[in-house]
Amino acid sequence: MMFAARGVIVSLAFFAVVYCTLSPVVALAWWAVSRVRRERTAGSPEFLFGMRILAFAVSGVAAVFFAFPSFWLMERAALDEDAATFVLAGCALLILGAGLVRVLGAQIRTMRTVRQWMAETPEGDREAGSVALSAANGAPALILVGIGRPRVMVSDMAAVVLSHDELQVAIRHELGHKRSRDNLKKVLISATPFPGMSSLESAWREAAELAADDAAVASRQEALDLAAALLKLSRSLSPAQWAEPALASGLISGSSSIRSSSINSLSISLRVERLLAWQGGRRIARVWPWALSALGIVIAGIASHYGATLALTHRLTELLVP
Repeated sequence: MMFAARGVIVSLAFFAVVYCTLSPVVALAWWAVSRVRRERTAGSPEFLFGMRILAFAVSGVAAVFFAFPSFWLMERAALDEDAATFVLAGCALLILGAGLVRVLGAQIRTMRTVRQWMAETPEGDREAGSVALSAANGAPALILVGIGRPRVMVSDMAAVVLSHDELQVAIRHELGHKRSRDNLKKVLISATPFPGMSSLESAWREAAELAADDAAVASRQEALDLAAALLKLSRSLSPAQWAEPALASGLISGSSSIRSSSINSLSISLRVERLLAWQGGRRIARVWPWALSALGIVIAGIASHYGATLALTHRLTELLVP
């Protein structure tokens, strides 16, 4: 039992070292890319999301599948960990605990806000089988709420301001967020805190909105309907209605906090310009097939040399963890 506890402590320390080393590298890489980037569009949301959680994913996999097994198989039974090892393990627990607190706090705030919006909703609109939920009490125009089984919430004002066709294409925009599991991705981002990632997170949110726009339209008329919906709602909603809970995806807000009305106006302007220039068949490039293929090759290579990889991990652990 003591030996296993030592392995957990060393694995946590290894996680902290890798995570705190790789995260600044990711942040710096994104800063360099954003400095030389000339396009106004953000690129692939899948690539940006993968880049955002790369440090946590690599650190977690390395700690669970390599650091702990290598310790279990190759470490001596004698206790020889330095005090710094326990400090690093404590840092890892702080990182994981902070992520958990952020997720729980965001979920509580989101649920509280949704309950407030639905306070006057008829019981019939709350059935589990409903495609969309009705909302009032200052709710955003349209918003996707929920993690496991997300549903579209439509405000009473949006149903009045938008025409039938505009409302339908706006709902399809939210369903695009649902298919991409953007609310779940927001949970994962909240669970992996690190300073300096806000710019990358903003770029991902913008790219996710553009991808949902593209998924919602299949003709020029639908593109015009969505552009009209964005313009009508952006002019009709109050500033408070631009905001969205942290774990939800709204139609006209790509951020959970409103820092500046000019930022949101720029986002709406960019989306409207893209929709007005719609030529058909445009989609943001999907990178996940290539990423999965590359990941499969890496996994196959590591699996075929797993023993050597564990030996290398053990040597790295002795170098990086006191």
